[in-house]
Amino acid sequence: MFTLTMRFTLPEDTDWSKIPALMEDRARNLYTTMPGLISKAFVFDPDTREYGGNYLWERREQIDTFLKSDIVAGARQKFGEPTYRIHQVAAYLDRGKGYVPAATPTA
Repeated sequence: MFTLTMRFTLPEDTDWSKIPALMEDRARNLYTTMPGLISKAFVFDPDTREYGGNYLWERREQIDTFLKSDIVAGARQKFGEPTYRIHQVAAYLDRGKGYVPAATPTA
């Protein structure tokens, strides 16, 4: 398993009251059938103007595919380059149940 943390900085005139509904719509219509995506937390912070997500993926190459996708290309076109980090997951906790992924290469 791997995580991707991605953030965009939105314009100063962003209407932050509309962001939660936008995120819910994107969750339902863009991410529910994405191959390899285990979970995504949609996050935003009006104080820092950050908008993005914390993703959990089955395999590292799925992140690479996502980063080249039309979804990310559209966001880049709208908001500019995101900042992002990728990490390998040693253990994952979901509602009190722990998971330890099978040994995977670090690349």
